[in-house]
Amino acid sequence: MDNVPVVLPVKDRDDVPPEKPVHPHLPSMPCLLLMCSPIRTGKSTILSNIFLNDNFYGQDYFDAVHVISPTIHADDTSRHLLKFANCYDGYNDGIIDDIINYQKSFKEKKDKPAIALCLDDCLGTIRREAKVNHLSSRFRHENIKMLIISSQKFRHVSPVIRTNATAVIVGCPFPNAQELDKIFEEYGDQFGGYENIKKMYSICCPKRYDFMFLNLAESPPLCYKCFTNLVAEGPKIVWNGDGTQESEELTNLKEINKISTDSKNGCK
Repeated sequence: MDNVPVVLPVKDRDDVPPEKPVHPHLPSMPCLLLMCSPIRTGKSTILSNIFLNDNFYGQDYFDAVHVISPTIHADDTSRHLLKFANCYDGYNDGIIDDIINYQKSFKEKKDKPAIALCLDDCLGTIRREAKVNHLSSRFRHENIKMLIISSQKFRHVSPVIRTNATAVIVGCPFPNAQELDKIFEEYGDQFGGYENIKKMYSICCPKRYDFMFLNLAESPPLCYKCFTNLVAEGPKIVWNGDGTQESEELTNLKEINKISTDSKNGCK
């Protein structure tokens, strides 16, 4: 037969505005970002930068930002995020229902607000059948551009979230070696195996507040040190940590204090 079947790409819709450009080292949208990092390793400051720093996504990228965190009112580092986002101090399925129902109230995809939803240190109290686990495989359909799941313990992260993650941040220091091993086992195959990703982590994380960022949405997947240095392309390590790059905490409170905290959304 002459007409060989060739799979053609589906043409992009012309009634949906293109994504706003961001730095290529950052996760592309839509994104499920999984953050695994123990206490006092900079998770809150990373989140503040993602939503408030214009060198990341900044205050104008999303139409609304929702943050569910039992510690946000007690964490001084999050005080600016508290003023900016819709904040909830505990998880329940009703929050997810309200967000989804609001998004569904817009019949056309082009009219749905582009939103971000972050769950910070909630997973230890969330049962496996919770709606956020189901949402992790369907968030794109409701124009949730970014879903962030932040946890101190990898074992609290459900298999469906681990599988659907398009980006992963692993903080430093990580004193629980068994937890760290589980992360290496989960994502190591995409980077040449357990020993290779373990080496990548040691390159990325020589000291506190450093972190390893895995961009799993790219082909091959990419590994960065703190969004700055490209460490690996799939199994190929391209940077061994040599050079004069200064490794410092991603977010310095002095820098955060310069960021405008004018809020488009109130806190609940």
